[in-house]
Amino acid sequence: DAHVSGGEVHCTVFGPNANGHHQSLLIGILWPLGRGNVGYGSNVGSNHTGRIPDQETSVGEGTFWGLGSVIKFPVDLTHAPYSIVAAGVQLPPQRITLPFSLITDGPNNMNLLTPGWLLHYSPYTIARSEVKFANRRMAKRHDFYTGWKILRAGVMDMLVDARESLLSAGRRQQQQQQQSGGEGTSGNRAPASAVQGYKTDKAIPGLGANQLTEKGRQIGIKAYTAAIQRYALRGLLHRLVTMAKAQDEVLSAEDVLRHVGLEGVLAVSGHDMETTTSSTSKVNWPVLPWNEEAHTDPEAQWKHQHSLLMKELPSIISSTTNTNNNNNNNISILSTLLQKCVALEQDHAKRVYQSKSRDDARGAKTVPGYADVHVAAEKDSVALAAREEA
Repeated sequence: DAHVSGGEVHCTVFGPNANGHHQSLLIGILWPLGRGNVGYGSNVGSNHTGRIPDQETSVGEGTFWGLGSVIKFPVDLTHAPYSIVAAGVQLPPQRITLPFSLITDGPNNMNLLTPGWLLHYSPYTIARSEVKFANRRMAKRHDFYTGWKILRAGVMDMLVDARESLLSAGRRQQQQQQQSGGEGTSGNRAPASAVQGYKTDKAIPGLGANQLTEKGRQIGIKAYTAAIQRYALRGLLHRLVTMAKAQDEVLSAEDVLRHVGLEGVLAVSGHDMETTTSSTSKVNWPVLPWNEEAHTDPEAQWKHQHSLLMKELPSIISSTTNTNNNNNNNISILSTLLQKCVALEQDHAKRVYQSKSRDDARGAKTVPGYADVHVAAEKDSVALAAREEA
């Protein structure tokens, strides 16, 4: 299912649904999960140190190499799937572990990275890609190899690690502010001293050789949290629907919570969100999708979703307004979780539509007759499907 119709590809593992249709260069690339695109003029082949050609670049699933990008080896993006290297960017040797990022030219000759950019600003891309990869899959004897979901268990674990790196950076800034005699801040917000931003992985593990603004850090935290909680709550909703179809009688709230493994929810709901230790500091390959337990086992997937849900409970409950102002009973806890699920689904559908409609508006303002030959967001099948799911 890989497509190469232009340019040069040497000594490269070029995975499924990866596309190289233009004059570009790939040398020494390890891209087993493919699903990305190589823009015209991309030079991803600086594998020679001047001594020996012994350098490689390991590429994350869904990576987009922009027009004229220049990649200097070695680079590792395997824990930053579905990231975009914008047109003209020169990427020095580094390792990035912040998924769904956008990397652009930045001030002071250092690239600017926005973590979670694709999740927050262009979820249409992800929704369309899910459909595209399923429809274009031709490897009938390798369905297990080419038919995995984008937002799956392994990717969620990467998001958890990435979010913790961003949160830890904010906590360190707060501690430094307090130690220097300044006023502390509350929540995830970093002090004023962080406005100047964060530079390289010395400031934030996984940032690589890039810089990150405080606004970008907040975008990443918000995008990763929404994706993690949406994944976990979708699992809860599916479990509840399956249970309801199998039952002949109405169950009590206690029985329902017991069935979905949340009987102790009241005990943990008052605690702060659990801090995790990032597992991406060790240089290794992520678990391949077809080797994940959740890939073929629905129970394993629910176990993973349940695990994340338990960790996210304090954050979900504290951020959701209960109209009865009473979270101290099982019914209202379950109601709160389902309300959050609905809110996240509606927000996702809205942002899918908005990310497409922005392109519509820009095109109509720029290109004569654009609206006459392009499908508007109101009629777009991907945007409509997202709204239907919500």
